[in-house]
Amino acid sequence: MVNASVNLETHNMLALMLLLFCGILPHSTHATNNTTLLQDQSEDWSMIMEVEVEDPNAADIKQKKLAKVGLDATPCGDILCLNRAKCLMAADKHGPYKCVCQIGFSGTHCEQTNSGFRFPKIEEGGYLKFIFPFGQDLASSALMDINAFHIGFEIKPDLTNGRRLIVYHRSKRDERSFMLNLELGHLVFRFTEPILLPQEADSSNVIDELRHSQPLIASSQWYSVEFGRQTDGRLYLSLNKNIVKGDESKAFKKAWPQRPKSRTRDPKEEDIFIGGHSNLELLRTQDPYFGRYLEENFVGCIQHIYINGEFMDPRRRSFVGDAVEGYGLTDCAHGICDQNRCKNNGTCAIISGSSFECQCPMGTKGLNCQNREELHMLQYTGRSYTEYFGFKGTSQSNMMLLITFKPVSPNGLLLYQGYSHDRRGDFLTVLLVQSHIEVQFDLGSGTANLRSPSVLMMNTWHTVRFWLNGRQGFLVVDNEDQVTTAFSYGPLVQLTLDQHMFIGSHPDADLTSAHLNNYLRKVGGGNVPGFHGCIQQLQLNGQSVDLVRDALRGVNMENCLGHPCARPDTTCMHSSHCRPEGEDFTCVCFLGYVGKKCDTPISTTRLNRPSFGRRSILRYGSPDVITKLNMPHFDIYLDIRLRSTKLRTVTHPNFWNGKLYCLFCQ
Repeated sequence: MVNASVNLETHNMLALMLLLFCGILPHSTHATNNTTLLQDQSEDWSMIMEVEVEDPNAADIKQKKLAKVGLDATPCGDILCLNRAKCLMAADKHGPYKCVCQIGFSGTHCEQTNSGFRFPKIEEGGYLKFIFPFGQDLASSALMDINAFHIGFEIKPDLTNGRRLIVYHRSKRDERSFMLNLELGHLVFRFTEPILLPQEADSSNVIDELRHSQPLIASSQWYSVEFGRQTDGRLYLSLNKNIVKGDESKAFKKAWPQRPKSRTRDPKEEDIFIGGHSNLELLRTQDPYFGRYLEENFVGCIQHIYINGEFMDPRRRSFVGDAVEGYGLTDCAHGICDQNRCKNNGTCAIISGSSFECQCPMGTKGLNCQNREELHMLQYTGRSYTEYFGFKGTSQSNMMLLITFKPVSPNGLLLYQGYSHDRRGDFLTVLLVQSHIEVQFDLGSGTANLRSPSVLMMNTWHTVRFWLNGRQGFLVVDNEDQVTTAFSYGPLVQLTLDQHMFIGSHPDADLTSAHLNNYLRKVGGGNVPGFHGCIQQLQLNGQSVDLVRDALRGVNMENCLGHPCARPDTTCMHSSHCRPEGEDFTCVCFLGYVGKKCDTPISTTRLNRPSFGRRSILRYGSPDVITKLNMPHFDIYLDIRLRSTKLRTVTHPNFWNGKLYCLFCQ
């Protein structure tokens, strides 16, 4: 095995020598970068080999992250393609041949590794391959499998000449096939399947075709493309929401499709190609229906790929990505953040193949974080989050959580905290899914999911209470009489969390639990869908968290407009603290002031016999008092008179052996 610290030139030299002695390369071979020069000097196979190796310690040598060079090398004209790359005759000025790198590799020889691209650009000879998502239960989704499908994405073409393949699928289950081409700048959708008409004895294949009249131009413009087949059999093709539908008379025939040969086939056998195909030349002769339409692959950028409602991540890594194969991919978003326009320590974040946003630290806002704003009560925008210690570094069998919020959107992540960054292990999350609250937790041996039956009204304050007792979780939303419960099955009984807690969203979906995949694929498009709305209260094990002062960091935060506590200087007087209570508020007055807004002064002589309300405290911090409390022995005497003995409790007959506990007492 070649040491990875050896420079690129030495790698290529050793690989060329290995291939030469194995009889793979011809004797007359010139490698790039003046690395090796192999020359046949006579017809009797005598050979002179001259090797030129640059000094790896020289100042002008650039160290690169190199892949291992081995027998996965492919000769490609005058160059060598590494890591199972394909060889393609190039149409540019760099030479007659070029390497088409496998997904995860890049460079002239595909010698460099990369982590994949969220917004890939498909080059000449490139493509992506996914598993066609039919759903987990084939029996219950038979109608979807046979009659309907939907595919959507955005593209930015570099070339529009000729016939360029964008999508190709040929089913092994029911012989259904379809393709989407870019032909002379126009989208063409073709579909075929075995048809069995009532009056016919034999089935036959008929190709249906939809051609969109709106042209696509090779430029920096993105185009939104959707196409598929409705449940009534009609085809449709949409470009930038301008939809074209197939003939209803042809759709009538789809009411009698030939039955699939087998519904028991593993759906993993079903492939769909995006941007091209692994072997276009062979497919031209083997596909009896679409072969004559297959010429070249699509060249350009593609993003936001959805198939049957599921987001397809174009990467392939150990813990993330949906691509099972890919070649010829580069980064469409390369260089977008090279000129960081974000001010006040804002960071540039890529959000598409051609755009970015500034992630503004707490206390700043604006397109480029150019404005400053003092935060008092937080509003989350769907692209914002705050970070806290939360339950970090704890391993608990019993824990409690309370959060009060006002949603604007029916979907979003309210809270997430996990154990590790490799998508495994314990985690706890609170989600808003189609106006329902869902809580998921994993103690390390099985995930539990709680879903509240209540449909939450938007723009209304709601309170979620969740508590955990061993493997059993309990969920109450607002003042529900019903307590939702669920078990995390398995032997483990403690929730162990070692990462920070995130409220409102998460900065990187790749670092969240793999059990959130279904939610991210359906709702988030590969990103964590952020909560949109205001949050006024967070309690962890009965302790209140100050969402502003206790935040370790935050991104794109704003004040909750319209709430009195968003402007405490005009709501509560004399530097008192504004505590939100739904749409209302309470001012926490300092010593010497009372009233709704702490605007009424009182004499401190009245405090010889103080009167306490529900949220009153009296703190003694004089040196004399502290000295007495630090003595080995001290006594405290209180004479009290109660005005109320009521105690707010939340109980459950199965909670902690039926004992009565005060949860979130107020």
